[in-house]
Amino acid sequence: MSWKTVYEGQHEGRGVTVRESNDGTFKVLTRQNFHDEGIAYQDGHRFVHVTPASVGEQVESEVNSRDSLEEALKELHFSSDSVAGILKGVG
Repeated sequence: MSWKTVYEGQHEGRGVTVRESNDGTFKVLTRQNFHDEGIAYQDGHRFVHVTPASVGEQVESEVNSRDSLEEALKELHFSSDSVAGILKGVG
């Protein structure tokens, strides 16, 4: 599987990188600003995974759709404005 970076930016003091694979899976790489236990679930064809992380740790989320990408960004504690900006940047 190959990955390409489709977005890089700064939001709320954190760097955000979004990568997309050739099968439509997305990865979000950022630094956590809250202690978070992470989540992992599948609902039908939608899959969302956010790794557990403490404040300041690098965290990775992997999702299998654009809708799931929005959900993962919210789980990573980004504001609605930041989520909208990132999704717009992804295109």
